[in-house]
Amino acid sequence: MGLSWARARRWAVALLILVGLWLAGLGPAAAIDPAEAFKQGLELFQKKRFDEALPLFEEAVADSGSPNARIYVARCLRELGRLDAAYEEMRLTVRDATRKAETEPKYEPTRDSAASELALLEPRVGRLVVTVVEPPEGTVVYVGGRELSVDQLGVPVAAMPGRVDVRAEALGFKPVERTADIEAGSTRTMTITFDEALPVDGERPGPGDEDVPTTGGEVRIAGYAVGAVGLVGVVVGAVLAGKAQADFDALTEECGGPCPASEQTRIDDGRSLTLGANIGLIGGSIVTAAGIAMIIFGGPDELEASSEALFR
Repeated sequence: MGLSWARARRWAVALLILVGLWLAGLGPAAAIDPAEAFKQGLELFQKKRFDEALPLFEEAVADSGSPNARIYVARCLRELGRLDAAYEEMRLTVRDATRKAETEPKYEPTRDSAASELALLEPRVGRLVVTVVEPPEGTVVYVGGRELSVDQLGVPVAAMPGRVDVRAEALGFKPVERTADIEAGSTRTMTITFDEALPVDGERPGPGDEDVPTTGGEVRIAGYAVGAVGLVGVVVGAVLAGKAQADFDALTEECGGPCPASEQTRIDDGRSLTLGANIGLIGGSIVTAAGIAMIIFGGPDELEASSEALFR
């Protein structure tokens, strides 16, 4: 009529093994060898599947730093229309290949090809020089959503022609947001100063920064307690159900059929365990559901803003 404790244990062990194997499958896949990543990327590039080839070339660059892989990163970006990023990657290719060619002549063709392709990209992109006055700690600048490195501040960086959004962030200061209209082949400059510090503890918050008062929330807090009680009931019910099933299996095996009157006490005990298990499982489930409902719908609720706050 059910599983014995021994069979239940076997099923539990099997389930734990399956869960372990599943979790192991969620781990990071083995990294592809840089040479293999480059080979796969090159095959996709030749088939004009640039969006699929790009991450493979990027992986090859990250693992090896090879200019031969970086030039294909730039070419993929160019073919995908991301000319600003393509320009920067091609510029880095020229830099890296030039350094390596001093001791390894095999990089000379890469250096020369990258320089030629960089020159062709020049008239297709604009350039923006972003200077931060006395940059505070943690300064980060984004141009068109692309984060600039420290060595890109104060020097021309490629930008797509048109309106470009610039955002600067620093610890303890409000972000600065600007826009620049950039034409292809032109260079614009922008100076950013962090003037407005974020309020510190004890200072009056600025407009719109007030904490919105709330009301209620006690029901949600109580819901956690109710839910915990319900879960305890479910656990107790499950334990009692297991004990009742084990006793039933033992009686069935010993009696081999209807049990004699001498076993009536054990039969009554089993019925009591079954009743307790049902009460625990059903009652615990109901209480748990009620607790979940209290957590979801129990607040807190925001109070309506006062007229004074709206005026300010």
